[in-house]
Amino acid sequence: MLSLLLMWLAGTSVMPLVVGGAIGAVSPRVLRPCASRLGRQVFWAALAALVTHLVLVGSGLLRDGAVLDYASVLAAAVAASALACRRTRR
Repeated sequence: MLSLLLMWLAGTSVMPLVVGGAIGAVSPRVLRPCASRLGRQVFWAALAALVTHLVLVGSGLLRDGAVLDYASVLAAAVAASALACRRTRR
């Protein structure tokens, strides 16, 4: 049972990590002025995208690969990037 859970987790976590990391990597250029470091942006955006995806898909609210799943991952990554920029600006 544990191996099945780990296989599902590994299979479903690739998309949010890649999308969140890409948004985090681009966000310092888009969200100017952003004093946050690149690694911090990538980390927070990828983490927010992954957690959002796992909560929505793992709970059964959305199916893996649904349009709303992709939209929620994008929204979570952008929001986390904006918040990370805002926190460092103060």
